[in-house]
Amino acid sequence: MTSPSPFTRAPSDTGARADKRRPQARLRALADGTHPVADWASLFGDLSRASVRPPAAGSGAPVDWRVHDRTHLEFAIDYPVGKQAQTHTWEAYFFVPESFRLQEDTYDKKEIYDDLWSYVRYAVPQTAFFQLASSEERSPLGRVRAALRAAEGAAEATAASAAAMRELRLFACLVRAAGVSSMREIDAEAASKEADVDKVRELVGTFVASISAVGSGLRAALAAADTERLPGEVRIAAQWIDEDVSLVLETLAATLGVSLEGRPAAPNELGEKLAASAVAEARHRRSRGYDSVGRAEASEREVEHLEFRRHVLKRFTSSVLWLSLEVHDAATWVLHTFYAFAAAVAMAFALVASFQATPTTENFFRYGVLVVVAYAVKDRMKAFLQGVFAGWIARRFPDRSWRIFDRERERGVGEVRERAGFLPFRKLPAEVLATRRVTRAHPLEEFARPERVLWHQKTIRIAELAAKGDGLDFPMLTEIFRLDLHRWLEHTDDPNRKIVFADPEDARVYSATARRVYNLNVVYRMRTGDGPAPWHRLRVVVSRKGIERIDSIC
Repeated sequence: MTSPSPFTRAPSDTGARADKRRPQARLRALADGTHPVADWASLFGDLSRASVRPPAAGSGAPVDWRVHDRTHLEFAIDYPVGKQAQTHTWEAYFFVPESFRLQEDTYDKKEIYDDLWSYVRYAVPQTAFFQLASSEERSPLGRVRAALRAAEGAAEATAASAAAMRELRLFACLVRAAGVSSMREIDAEAASKEADVDKVRELVGTFVASISAVGSGLRAALAAADTERLPGEVRIAAQWIDEDVSLVLETLAATLGVSLEGRPAAPNELGEKLAASAVAEARHRRSRGYDSVGRAEASEREVEHLEFRRHVLKRFTSSVLWLSLEVHDAATWVLHTFYAFAAAVAMAFALVASFQATPTTENFFRYGVLVVVAYAVKDRMKAFLQGVFAGWIARRFPDRSWRIFDRERERGVGEVRERAGFLPFRKLPAEVLATRRVTRAHPLEEFARPERVLWHQKTIRIAELAAKGDGLDFPMLTEIFRLDLHRWLEHTDDPNRKIVFADPEDARVYSATARRVYNLNVVYRMRTGDGPAPWHRLRVVVSRKGIERIDSIC
């Protein structure tokens, strides 16, 4: 009797689950030649509008908050880059229900920073999607062409080779960012109550034209390069960028087509047109032999590989934006200096006390008692002084000091000072308390729903990158925070409870299942320099199962 192959799934009740992971047909593309895409000239006329700019320094623009998964809250902060060094300050107050049992004794600073993790990257310039197809000299595609020409004949691991790979990856990042922004604009327009069919049709038409033009423009730029003279690493990078951009364009078209399906403001022909655009990209990758083409009969493992390939390509292209963080304790040397001083003071007291005793035989007992007492007082004095000095340092020095470094371009980007800890209500700024109490009808609510306040502050000083001429590619730095709430929710109650109540109208008693949720309120702001900035507030609704939703309050 032969044993089953480890690569063969045995028949079981998991068939339903496996079917959910198999490809499901959603849209069908238009036949070839039907509804031709608008030409490039009309595309410029349809999409000519002002470019999106980063928020002005000191504008206090709200931070982008989102749910990463059931137990992770994610938010992104943008730090504008200027022609001079700038200092930005992020400050947030987390009003945590006392039932979470988070306080100084149960949740120390190491645990705070373990749960509040962040990384910093460059933010790509916000460019209109159609502009990425332009081949002008200073355009993204023009820079790709110039970098490839400069790399012809160069050896691997040289400056020219690195510059070519950098421009290729940056172009892919621009396509992803601009394409997603354009897709969301169309989706929001189609979902609005005042959606106009003609406007949605126009937006979809120009979106499809942009996909076609961007893909064709990149392939023309790659074809114009002398492939045989390019370094091997640049040739591979060019293939990966071509594959990644094609995958992104296919995903954008397919995602928007599925999203518009069944919308009153989106006729079926629009979904078919988007599907045709997605199919064209899939056929391009198949013709090039790329290992990222899906098929209707794909197995669960093939779909898994497709997603893995997407992730690998995205990590490769987005690595051009990554920055390195060198984090260390900011006041370690100060703390140890004061601790040494505390030990010296305590030891001096012990020595003085010892010299006061007479080391004679008849006074030995008195001498021994005095030495023991002196040692005990010395030990407690040392601990007391260490506590006093630690509190003094915590109020005046940051917990951690960061250095942000761009290893790929070999330049320093900025420095960060970070602090966190619990604060009593009496030490909160009046504006923070006023923002927190906006939704409270009566002061007694603070007794009915007691809270602890966790404070987090970051001050980041960004170097004058733009003044050097090489910071113009990146108008902002973006810091992505990820707050792990798993530890916060350990002591919450069961999310479902049975309750009973009487209806006074029909004189009956009813039972129902009530959801047990908690409100985590956050008051925050981000300001530039010493200028004013408004406080914002949001409410994160959580249960024992995790994050339920995020509500913006003010």
